Amino acid sequence: MLRSSWRSYLNPVTCEAMSLRETGDCLQKMPLQLAFLCALFSLLLSGPAAAASVSQEGFKAFLGSFRAKAVEKGVRPDVYDAVTRDLTADFSLPDLDIPERAGKQPGQPEFVRTPEQYLSAKYLGDLAGQGRKFYAAHKATLDAIEKAYGIDLHIVLAVWGRETAFGTSNDSTYNALQVLATLSYAGNRKDLFQKNFIYAIRMVQDGVIAARDMKSSWAGAMGLAQFMPEDYYLHAVDMDGDGKKDIWHSVPDALASLANNLHGIGWDRTQPWGLEVRVPASVDCSLGYLDIRKPVSEWAAMGIAPLKGEAFPPETLGWQASLLQPAGVYGPAFLTFQNFQAIREYNKSDLYALFVGDLADRIRGGGGFMRRWDTIVQIPTADVEYMQTRLAALGLYGDTIDGKAGGRTRSAAGAYQKRAGMPQTCWPTKELIAHLKAQEQNAPANVR
Repeated sequence: MLRSSWRSYLNPVTCEAMSLRETGDCLQKMPLQLAFLCALFSLLLSGPAAAASVSQEGFKAFLGSFRAKAVEKGVRPDVYDAVTRDLTADFSLPDLDIPERAGKQPGQPEFVRTPEQYLSAKYLGDLAGQGRKFYAAHKATLDAIEKAYGIDLHIVLAVWGRETAFGTSNDSTYNALQVLATLSYAGNRKDLFQKNFIYAIRMVQDGVIAARDMKSSWAGAMGLAQFMPEDYYLHAVDMDGDGKKDIWHSVPDALASLANNLHGIGWDRTQPWGLEVRVPASVDCSLGYLDIRKPVSEWAAMGIAPLKGEAFPPETLGWQASLLQPAGVYGPAFLTFQNFQAIREYNKSDLYALFVGDLADRIRGGGGFMRRWDTIVQIPTADVEYMQTRLAALGLYGDTIDGKAGGRTRSAAGAYQKRAGMPQTCWPTKELIAHLKAQEQNAPANVR
């Protein structure tokens, strides 16, 4: 991970010290491989004290060092050099590992809005109306896709609606090569993006799409259903039979590719995604995350019941289900099944999967949540990161410190509240942060 910002560098020819600006000019004039050697040599000399930030020079050095890995994975050297020659890093992207910007960077909508804001009833209603029109326009295609892949066609429509509003609007204002290279160098999930960066270069090499046309989201997803480059190679389908797997312009190809992807994840055509439930106050809300799966009969024995109808249908009692409370006790609750997990694999967010499930139900003619959302406040990312760090130190949290109130974070918050004798809400609040800080301050130094 070449994430360093070096204070000074050595000219690899004269071995003279250069300023940062002089080094940048030098690097721009060098061949890529020589620039990498310059930056790498200076990194070895500069030591840990210099490893404080990211930089365009470090990005160029990363591209130089990454070349061998890409070639090993089947990228031709000339293609790699042509694709990366003029790339610059975009440090305005979300999800970057830049310490001095902690808590100040833009974030994914799934994690910077409250659940009620993300699951806007008005927006869902508007999309559902559009979805029914697109269903009528593409019914033959959707029926053929459902028959071929076994995926609920309303779910396919809902993912398309969530990703690009049925192709009418999307955030594909970035270039996939630039964002994937930047996230490979300075992102929080480098392994994921480095793999997709290589696949993106292969798309250019294989003639799938020209580098200049690789418009994408901030994370490198492309096309009508927002496929990552790896997903293109794994799941893209030529549904319209024209000899191309065109996820950018062909609705049949894009939707069949999406269905093929969900099928590969593990879709169960016999089950819905989930259903809204009533959860008694006696149920421990820290059980509400997707890693905990129980038969519906066990949840029912705790007093959990569907909001629509008095009891779970008999055929559902053996299904494995997880309890989902996306706002803790402050909003609707759901029992979710295997297909919710499959949607979540497409985009790893509880709220995303819930949005898709509800939109599919609305397109079908139902949908909408019966339980209203309580008013809640989304606390600052830095406070959530602090909470995660403290809960990890207390043995209650074992996931990434990312400042996001995901399922494991909410569950750990609830477990701490239960241990501390606080009202159990399973939601990060100012009161919880204050309690954690007081607990840390009063703890013996050797156990903080």
